[in-house]
Amino acid sequence: MVLFPVSVDRETEKGTGGFPGALFRARRVGIWLIALVCLVAGPVAAADCRPAGSEGRAATVAYVNDGDTVRLDSGERVRLVGIDTPELGRDGDPGEPFARESRQALRALLAESRNRVEVVAARETEDRYGRTLAYLYLPDGRSIQAELLEQGLAMAVFVAPNIALADCLLSREREAREDARGIWSLPAYQPGLPSVAGIPDEVQGAAIVQGRVESVGESRRNIWINLEGRVAVRIDKADMARFPGWDFDALEGETLRARGWIVHHSNRYQDWFIPVDTTHALERLD
Repeated sequence: MVLFPVSVDRETEKGTGGFPGALFRARRVGIWLIALVCLVAGPVAAADCRPAGSEGRAATVAYVNDGDTVRLDSGERVRLVGIDTPELGRDGDPGEPFARESRQALRALLAESRNRVEVVAARETEDRYGRTLAYLYLPDGRSIQAELLEQGLAMAVFVAPNIALADCLLSREREAREDARGIWSLPAYQPGLPSVAGIPDEVQGAAIVQGRVESVGESRRNIWINLEGRVAVRIDKADMARFPGWDFDALEGETLRARGWIVHHSNRYQDWFIPVDTTHALERLD
């Protein structure tokens, strides 16, 4: 689970030690320039989890914050959209399991191309922290997000409208889940946090939660799927078109698994909720 408080900017920089080629500057500029022009203008060798018809731009990564956030040599901060990785420790606190491995895996992927990447902007291009939301690709066309998912060092997460690659990214994650690689060897991810026990205080970010549906209700704007343990899934009625064929009232008594960002919000009905705006974030287990 990523310990990502919803009101706190998670970006911190802890030095560049151990980053292969973090400050690499190619001397053979002419050769690299040709390669990068081909990268942006030419066809990708393999359409690996790539938005249809997308055009990218060449860039160089200067620093890896963690497994899902980098800084380009231009100073631009990029959040890898569609995935979430374990959180590194800060202020002396221990990091989450596989947090260092996730960051190192990203560094290793970037080292293959001496930190050269193609940046493809997501549909929603910026988050509330001013970071660019984008898909990153290596010069050979491989999706960095997909590679991390396949290694079991990230989980797929989705926030509309950036869901164009949901099926592709989930398919890459599925391979790691089935083989119990990386984070999927941990019960907090597979099968997920049991809602009946509530949400641990330290979990304030992306998580997978599974539990029995006790009731389904609605307010003026939202559908509320209430799981045992005072945990709810919130679906905005404006997003109902993304849930074709779902009869939410029929979920009562079933076991549901949801993924997304945990929000602590105590009222008479629940203490935590997960906002969900796409069917990709829900699994019926019965």
